[in-house]
Amino acid sequence: MKTIYSIISYSTNEEHFSSSKNKKDIITFQNYTWRKSRTLYNLFIGRMQPGDFEKSEPFKEAKNLTKFVLILKKSKEYKKLLLQTENYLQFCKKQWEGNYKYSSEVIKELTGFNLNKQFTVFITHPSLRNGRYLGNNRIAWGHYEDWSNYATVYLWHEILHSYLTFSDKDHAIIQLIADNELRIKLNKEKCLPLKGHKELFLLMKKMHPKWKKYTIARRKNFKELCKSLPSKP
Repeated sequence: MKTIYSIISYSTNEEHFSSSKNKKDIITFQNYTWRKSRTLYNLFIGRMQPGDFEKSEPFKEAKNLTKFVLILKKSKEYKKLLLQTENYLQFCKKQWEGNYKYSSEVIKELTGFNLNKQFTVFITHPSLRNGRYLGNNRIAWGHYEDWSNYATVYLWHEILHSYLTFSDKDHAIIQLIADNELRIKLNKEKCLPLKGHKELFLLMKKMHPKWKKYTIARRKNFKELCKSLPSKP
């Protein structure tokens, strides 16, 4: 149900596509769902609230929501997307496990965190953007691999949200750690233009001189660094 919901609800917005790859397959499934039941389709995408849904005339049909989902799951249109998602899951798992030893050492060295938490990661279709820390050590993730080790970098990004807050300051720090420092080290790149949410770039640039000194310092005190960094651009 969650897989179907994420595919249908995200694919209604062009900005939610992380890639045009398999886009045709996603839209085909979206159209198939619409043809099967416009009422239930509208519920999936948020055009109809559950309360309104129960009061509506087509509720007799919707009463069979579980049955409807089973019909969707049996369709060739859905099975194609499920296979793509399962392949992406294996891709993420292989990349994460291959990078874990080195990447965790980088994160530990930069933050001093023990990294002793266990996380549940919900993998969604790679052609739809999905990167969120859901709370309670749960992460939703799906995205096209824009550059090498993309999934590893952004899974660490979401993990760091469990240790820090969602303030602009902490988010900018997370982007300096994961989106940039870890990316550069994993991919053996030189310092390229900043990556991450563009609205945080001015703040990140203001933080950057202290951040660079911190990365090369022998003794690191992450708490003290965070206190010393600006909270506004």
